Order: sequence, then structure tokens, then C-alpha cells
Amino acid sequence: MLNIIFGSIILVCLAIIIVIVVRKLPQLANLRLDTLPEEKQFIKKKEMIAKRIDEHSKLVKARWAKIFSPIRRLLGIVQLNFRIYVGKVDRLWKFEQSTKKTVSVQNAPPKEETIVKVGSLLIEAEQNLVINNLNRAEELYIMAIKYDQKSVVAYRGLAEVYFKKGSLEEARQTYQFVLQLEPDDDSVMVKLAEIAESQGDIEEAIENYQKAILVNDSLSPRFFHLAEMLIKVGQPMVALDAVSQAVELEPKNPKYLDLFLENAIICGNKAVARDVWNQLRLVNPENQKLEIFRDRIDRM
Repeated sequence: MLNIIFGSIILVCLAIIIVIVVRKLPQLANLRLDTLPEEKQFIKKKEMIAKRIDEHSKLVKARWAKIFSPIRRLLGIVQLNFRIYVGKVDRLWKFEQSTKKTVSVQNAPPKEETIVKVGSLLIEAEQNLVINNLNRAEELYIMAIKYDQKSVVAYRGLAEVYFKKGSLEEARQTYQFVLQLEPDDDSVMVKLAEIAESQGDIEEAIENYQKAILVNDSLSPRFFHLAEMLIKVGQPMVALDAVSQAVELEPKNPKYLDLFLENAIICGNKAVARDVWNQLRLVNPENQKLEIFRDRIDRM
């Protein structure tokens, strides 16, 4: 009997609970967790952390971009240079392949009639060059080159025509080609030096004069002019050696002795200055600069 009573009580309580829950379901459905104070704080913290992570990520990306930007540029340059190199190799290979078929013909000695024709053209070209008929001389030299593409005389004459015309770049390129045919042609080296000097490139002129002197060291004017240019670029000690070589080749040249003495004084070499002063006095006793030079030497 008691069991029945307790069971009935339990069932009544469960029925009451179910009724209450059913009535509250619409309110529970409309309840938003983000309206709770604890949930709001959690969401705010989450947003702040996400924002910091995003800002840090952007900062790291910017730093790495600065680091790798020069590397990317360098890699780009390397790649460009490599492509240029590959292009040059490819063109060279194609050129060699195209010339293999004609090399035997080019290396063949010119025929006798060709030699006679080229000689005649060169004589006429030289005559026109002497009288400054430069356009005609240019035509004749070019005609000679068409007959003989390795004629050093024709190329040298053509370069001289360009030089006289004032076409210095064409003259320079032609003289450089002559050096490919005749690497030890010191006269062409001097011409290249003269062109460089006329264009204001004293250092290149000095380099070409030095090359010419290494091939042929028996011409005093080359040493003298080399010394003049070395003084211009602030190399008096080297100039002293150059002008001393000029004096050695022409010991009685007053112009050489004058520059030698002046440079010895500039370099502070009193012993050399005295010796050169004595040489100059013997060669040119009427030189009005002798007294001035002696006073300068005494003050050294």
C-alpha cells in the first residue's frame, strides 16, 4: 500500500516539473549566451588576442619583406646576367657554326690579281689622304677592304681618315680592330692614346702610351709626353722616371731637361735637380729660367 502511495507522489512531482519546463522553453530559446557578463568578457579577450596575432603577423611579414627584397633583386640581377651570358654563348656558337663553312675560303691566300688591285687602291687612297681629299680616300680604303678583309694597311689608312675627319669614335674602333690583326703595332697604340687625350680621357691615354713604350722603348717623344700627362694626373714621381728615360735617349734636348728639372724640384729630389740644372746650363746657357731654377733648388 505504501509503495503505491510513494509511486503516486513521484509521478505527480515529475508531472509538475515537466509542466514548468515546457512553459519556460520559449524563454530558454531566446536566451543569448553572449549577453551574459562572463561570456562577454571571454569574447572580448578572444577578439583582442586575434587582433594581436594579426598585427604581429603583418609586422613579421613586413620585416621579412625588407630582408628578402635585396636578395630578390640580387637574384634577379644574377638571373639577368646568366641569361645574357647564355645568349652570348648561343650567338657565339651559331656564329662559329656559320663560319666553319667559309673558313677555308677566308684563309686562302688572295689571288695575284686581287693583290694587284688592292695595292693600286691603297696607293690612290694614300695620295688622296695626303692632299686631304678625305671622302675619296675613305671610299678607296673601303674598296680595298672589300677585296682583302685582312689588309692592315687599309684599316690603318681608314682609321687615319676618320681621325682627320674628327670622327673619333669611328677612328678608335677601327684602330682597335687593327690591334686585333696586329697586336704589337705600337703606332696604333699611340694613335689610340692621342684619341683618348683629345676626348679628355687622360688616364686611358697614359695606359695606351705605356703599352706602346713596352713594345718600343726607343722613341723619346713618347716618354716625354707620357711624363707630361702623368704630371697632369698628379703622378710626379712616375713622371720623373718617364722624363728621365726621354733625357737618356736625348740628353741634349733642352725641352726634356727643363721638364726633368721642374719635376725633380716638385718631387723634392735636390741631388737630381742639381745634376739636371748643370746639364741644362751646359746645353742652353742662355736659358732665362736658370737663375729661377737655382734659387728654387737652394731653398729645397
